Amino acid sequence: MRLRWLLGTLLLALILLGVHLYALQNYLYWYYRWLDTPVHILGGTMMGAFIVGVFIKYRPYTYLLGIALGAIGWELFEYYFGISTGQTRYVWDTLHDILNDVIGAVALYVLARFTIWRSH
Repeated sequence: MRLRWLLGTLLLALILLGVHLYALQNYLYWYYRWLDTPVHILGGTMMGAFIVGVFIKYRPYTYLLGIALGAIGWELFEYYFGISTGQTRYVWDTLHDILNDVIGAVALYVLARFTIWRSH
C-alpha cells in the first residue's frame, strides 16, 4: 500500500463530504444544476487515488474495473435510496454522473502513470 496516496484519498473524501453536505443543507444541487458535475469528478478522482494507493503493481484493467464498480455502485446507491429517481431525465443524469466519475479517475490515472507507474 502507498500511505501517501491513501492519505490523499482521505483528504479528498473529507473535502467531498464537506462540499456534499454543505450543498445538500443549502439546496445547492437544486439551485446550481452544474454543481453535480465537479462533485462527481472529485468522486472519481477520490476512487482513483484509493485504487492507486491499494494496488502497488501497475494494473490498468484492475484500475478500470475498480472505477466502473465504484461509479456504478454509487449510482445504484442513489437509485436504491431514491436520491435521484424523481428526475425526468434520470437515465441521462446517471450516464452523465458516470462519465464525470470516469473523467476524474482518468485524470488521476494520468497523474499516477507519469509518477509512480512511469516505468510501465
